[in-house]
Amino acid sequence: MRKIRVVFVEYQLVCGGAEQALFDLISLLDKERFEPSVFVQTPGGTWEKKFTDAGIPVIHDYDCRKPTLNPLRKLGNLVKKCKVAKANRQEGKGLLDVCLPEQPDIVVSYNAWMQAEIAFVKGAKSVKYIHGDPGTNPVYRQEATEEQDLLRRYDRIVCVSRAAWIAFRELSGLTGQTELHYNPLNSDNVRSLSQQPVELPGDLPMICAVGRLAEEKGFERLLVIHRHLLDQGIRHRLVIVGDGPDRDFLPRLARALDIQDTVIFAGYQANPYPYMARSRFLASSSLTEGLPVIAMEALSLGIPIVSTVPSVGEAFGEECCGLITENSVTALEEGIRKMLTDDVFFGKLKAGAERRSAYFDGKRMIREIEEMFVSLVEAN
Repeated sequence: MRKIRVVFVEYQLVCGGAEQALFDLISLLDKERFEPSVFVQTPGGTWEKKFTDAGIPVIHDYDCRKPTLNPLRKLGNLVKKCKVAKANRQEGKGLLDVCLPEQPDIVVSYNAWMQAEIAFVKGAKSVKYIHGDPGTNPVYRQEATEEQDLLRRYDRIVCVSRAAWIAFRELSGLTGQTELHYNPLNSDNVRSLSQQPVELPGDLPMICAVGRLAEEKGFERLLVIHRHLLDQGIRHRLVIVGDGPDRDFLPRLARALDIQDTVIFAGYQANPYPYMARSRFLASSSLTEGLPVIAMEALSLGIPIVSTVPSVGEAFGEECCGLITENSVTALEEGIRKMLTDDVFFGKLKAGAERRSAYFDGKRMIREIEEMFVSLVEAN
C-alpha cells in the first residue's frame, strides 16, 4: 500500500512554538503510512537544520532547478524558473506543482503567509491550520471575518485550541469543515531532554518563561512584575529562554529596573526543558495566544503554570495544575505572588501537574490527526 504523501507549507523554519509543534507532529507520524515533507516559502531559517537532521525533507522553490551540465536539463531548469516566477506572481498558484518531486495527497497550510493559493494543488486535499485565537488576535480575526471565500476552499480547517475553534466558527460561519485538534506533543522526548545538566543558581525559587522575545509574548510586563515582587520582599529569580526582536530591549529594561542580578536571559536554547524542570513554575505572559505548546510541555514535566491565556486552561483537563489570570499586569502579578508565597496552594497545583503529566502521550495525540488525513484521502 502506497504511503500518503503530506506536504506541510511553512513560511520559515525559525525558533517558535508553531515550528516546534510541526516538528513534533511530523516526528510522531507513522512513517509506515505517511511520507511527510515541509515546503518552506522563505529559506534560511535557523531551524532548517533541526528538521533535516531529524530526517525530515525540507524543500525550497529552487530545489527543482538543481545545477546541471546537461544542456537539456539546463533548458528544463529555465522553464521551471519561469513557471516558479509566474506562480509567485499569482499568489503561489501552481507553485507546488512545479517544485514538488512527487504529487502530494494532502497539502497542509501549516504556518504559511502571503501566498494564498499555494495550498491548492490539483488532485490533492487541502488543510488549513489556525494557531491563534481569532477572539483575541486581530490578525486571525481579520482572516476569519474577511477571507471566507478562500477558507471555504479548504477541505479541513484545524484549530489547535477550543477557544480558537469556538471563536473561528462564530466569526467565519464555517462550521462543517472546521475541527479541533490539539498539537501532539513528543512528551517522551521532552522528559528525556529535561534530564540534561544546566548551570542555574539554586539559592532562590525560580520562575521560567520560554518563548520568542517579541512584544506579543508580554515579557516586558513580566520584568515589571519581577521588580514589584522584589520590592515586596519576595525573593526569587526569573529565567527567560528565547530569542527574537526584543533581545536587546529586554536586557536594557532589566538594567533600568535594576533587576539584572536576579534575571537570567538564557537566549535561544535548542533544549529549554532543563530550565523548565528546575523551576518552581512556568509563567506564560502573552497578550494573545492559541494553546501554547510550551504550556503542554511544562505539564508533561509536572511543572505548574501561571498564565494570562485562557486557552492554557484547556491543557489542565479536570486537574487543578495552574492559575489562569486576567490578562493584565495586576492580575498576573497577583497570581505569581500567590504561587511564590502560598506553599499549601502551590503544593496542590504541583501535585495536580504531576498527575496531569500522564495525559500528554504523543502516540495517542497524533492518532486523531492521522485519522483525519486518512479520511481525507479515502474521501476521493
